[in-house]
Amino acid sequence: MARVKARRTWRSRYAELPEVPYRAIVEASPILTAALDHDGKVRLVNRAMEHSIGLPRAALVGRYFDELLSPTGPDLEVHSPEAPIERGLVTSRGIERRVQWRVVAAEHLSWVFGVDVTEARAAERRLRVVEQLAVVGDLTTGLAHEIRNPLNSALLELKVLARRLARAESVADQVSVEAVRSELGRIERLLADFLWFARPGSSTTQPGQLSSPAEAVARLVSAEVAARSIKLTTEFDPSAAPVAFDEDSVRQVIFNLVRNAIEAVGDGGHIVLRVRAGLGTTELDVVDDGPGIQGDPARVFVPFHTTKPLGTGLGLTIAQRIAIDQGGEVRVHSSPGRTVFTFILPAFHEAGSDRAAP
Repeated sequence: MARVKARRTWRSRYAELPEVPYRAIVEASPILTAALDHDGKVRLVNRAMEHSIGLPRAALVGRYFDELLSPTGPDLEVHSPEAPIERGLVTSRGIERRVQWRVVAAEHLSWVFGVDVTEARAAERRLRVVEQLAVVGDLTTGLAHEIRNPLNSALLELKVLARRLARAESVADQVSVEAVRSELGRIERLLADFLWFARPGSSTTQPGQLSSPAEAVARLVSAEVAARSIKLTTEFDPSAAPVAFDEDSVRQVIFNLVRNAIEAVGDGGHIVLRVRAGLGTTELDVVDDGPGIQGDPARVFVPFHTTKPLGTGLGLTIAQRIAIDQGGEVRVHSSPGRTVFTFILPAFHEAGSDRAAP
């Protein structure tokens, strides 16, 4: 494993911080800060680094700094302050935070400074999604209206035909009419999804616990998962901060994610529905032990992308759109035998407060 290159010898933890004020500045700085010896081992960290990783400094000092980073990404070497390197920092919960690092060699050790850009990257992704959805939404609206008019006419004519056949008592013809009605109904529901996707309705947000709609969805699917011998485990962290959300909209996000997991695992699978505290967020995970997503997992959010014979390719796209409208996002990580969809919402802040509500 590549190590952070320090190229200096280590003498004393605070050898390069002789003045107490400088030590206090490093300790209080919001910039993730660590000092490394010539082997790339951590010799000190500040509070920001402790908080970001979720471990006390006693558990960090002595470890190779490279062990705290994501397994893939560029090596950290001594660069000028103008040339940051972006690589993930893995928290104690196994969550990857995107961080821009700068490594500066001093007389006796190397200093590593990091700026967490996770939220900035998330905002960039949300902006790209919103732009894509706006373009597709305009196209979808026009197509849906063009299709809906003849569809409504066909449904009306079908009702008239059904009444005539009912008087004629032709069972075979009635079955055929019902089959046509079912397919037209499916098209009508599909159009409804298209129109919602193009022009979602307004929503009203209220502060509450994300576990509330999660519990409602778990109850809603309980009969189906039991019938298919699927194990559904719920894990709700009571310390998770409240979030501001629209109950119906967020319930649809969770339902779409759980529905996707049910279809992925098949009979006898296992799904975990988890609500937990994040860094300034509350996060909901839907974990399944299905085969995993082939190709680029991020493509599941692309409008009309589907691998299902009868899928519309809008379920997860709608979930992502709602999440963005609510100020959050949905992320996905997938590997063979394990897929995790994470619905993230910012923690609710009381007006005039800079802290999340308890």
